[in-house]
Amino acid sequence: MTSSTATAPATAAQGTRVATLRLRRIDPWSAMKTGFVFAIGLAIAYVIATVLIFLFADFSGVFESINTTISDISNSGFSVSLGAVLAVSLVFAVIEVVVTSLLFAVLAMLYNAAASVTGGVQVKLAED
Repeated sequence: MTSSTATAPATAAQGTRVATLRLRRIDPWSAMKTGFVFAIGLAIAYVIATVLIFLFADFSGVFESINTTISDISNSGFSVSLGAVLAVSLVFAVIEVVVTSLLFAVLAMLYNAAASVTGGVQVKLAED
């Protein structure tokens, strides 16, 4: 995130230094890179959660009864397996990474457009 301006440090009554910062612009490329790292973490958590839920359901016998029911209804060789569930989970994780990264960049551009009208976000920092 770039382009913040600071006013000269002011001194409060107790001798505390105060600085006022204004965030006027966020670089969309930096926001997209940050969003990418954030999305990778979410994707890893999503895949791990999917595997854990699958293993819990598999130990409970859920997929065995689903596979038995499907084989009774049709003569297909379809079965729910960890590989198939993991493949679908990875596809969704990749889609999530791409969409989240692009969303961060779009939000940065929307913030820049709004900040050009409103002047950005002003923050006061004080030293204790």
